[in-house]
Amino acid sequence: MAASGRRIAVVGGGITGLAAAHHLHELSRAQRRPVEIVIFEASDRPGGVICSLRHGGFLVETGPDSLIREKPWAVRLAKRLGLADEIVGTQDQHRRSFVVRGGRLHPTPDGFELLAPTRFLPLLSTPLFSPLGKLRMGLDLLLPRGGTGGDESVGRFVLRRLGREALERFAQPMVTAIYGADPMKLSLAATFPRFLEMEAESRSVIKAMWLRSRRRRRERRQEIVASGARYSLFETLAGGLEDLVRELVRRVPAEALRLSCPVRQIRPGEAGEWRVATGPGEEVFDGVIMALPAPQAAGLIRGFDGELGAMLASIPYGAAATVSLGFREEDVPHPLDGFGFVVPWCDEFSILGCTFAHRKYPGRAPAGHALLRGFHGDDAASLPADNLVEATRRDLRRLLGVTVEPLFARVARYPLSLPQYGVGHLDLVSAIEQRVVSVPGLALAGNAYRGVGVPDCVRSGEAAAAALFNAIG
Repeated sequence: MAASGRRIAVVGGGITGLAAAHHLHELSRAQRRPVEIVIFEASDRPGGVICSLRHGGFLVETGPDSLIREKPWAVRLAKRLGLADEIVGTQDQHRRSFVVRGGRLHPTPDGFELLAPTRFLPLLSTPLFSPLGKLRMGLDLLLPRGGTGGDESVGRFVLRRLGREALERFAQPMVTAIYGADPMKLSLAATFPRFLEMEAESRSVIKAMWLRSRRRRRERRQEIVASGARYSLFETLAGGLEDLVRELVRRVPAEALRLSCPVRQIRPGEAGEWRVATGPGEEVFDGVIMALPAPQAAGLIRGFDGELGAMLASIPYGAAATVSLGFREEDVPHPLDGFGFVVPWCDEFSILGCTFAHRKYPGRAPAGHALLRGFHGDDAASLPADNLVEATRRDLRRLLGVTVEPLFARVARYPLSLPQYGVGHLDLVSAIEQRVVSVPGLALAGNAYRGVGVPDCVRSGEAAAAALFNAIG
């Protein structure tokens, strides 16, 4: 028991829960307010979907492999943990990607970002779109501001501004690679709010992205002059993202982390305390941070707040699976001169995309070897491992010409990894947050609410920790 009698339970030992626990320790030290923290994790390892494996000189990320530079919260945490020297950017000599069309890999047009182009000459020359499709995209420069003022889907926005080919040939595979979902169902405001801002400020999305691209190029030049650093949209840790997990665990008292310890019930007590049951008995806490996927959090919360539990249960999730394959470079006919490719649904492959991991970051494969990582969504994620490997190999045979047996294959599945922010998601999250305010001593954190990536999870966990720490006094 902490000297002040304050105890906080963190339910979930993924990156969100670990970041929350670490920030509680930071706040405790900074404000000299002792607090005891217990992290309950149902599985036998911390870190959740973050997992970095060594295999014969390969470094395999079975889950997320990147931190987005524009979302700095995870990088800031890594620096506070003493990992600043381990942060590496992408290998910019290979900095391009591909989109599949007609069974072939075509380079992403230079300057094309997520939903829209920033440069016209590469758009005019790419075979990804028909002449009519390119003309329809150019109409964005003339179209008036649209929309009804309410939330709309990503897909509807792209159709309205840029046309069907832009959606089917580019936006859909790019969006699905991030969220594992149908862009016609995803909320634009919750996933890509900057495009709403672009339309509001500049009317034309293409014009707004062109202006933004010019600004970023200036910032890039200034950064190079100032520090000599290479600009990279993504960063990671040299030894893999699991190093972040390991360092967080190292900073937590050994007795605070309880693995293979699922929580079966939480409930508020009559005196304002919280009771957490993992077995036949209960433990008493002053507050609880729920750092779980929304469906799992809903199952625990329904017992004392049915309305809040129902709201959490209404957030849909998608499944994901990755298949990592190691090869000798000489056995891969394609030059793999990029970071990877995405596959539109209309091309009817099993994989949603593939990362050339050894090209994206240094140290991911021994010299003369290639590490390829295929991504699968809901339709394939429940297949037996052998079937997933075969489906991935079949697609890579068609797209990259790889016919040899891989040196190894590693399959990873994540059944509750991808929350899908439907239209109206932000209204739902606001309602959830308002409801939580009426439940003293409870905080929610995780990728279900305001961002799905590792940096978003870190920010969410730290914000929940700060709010609860201040609330319990």
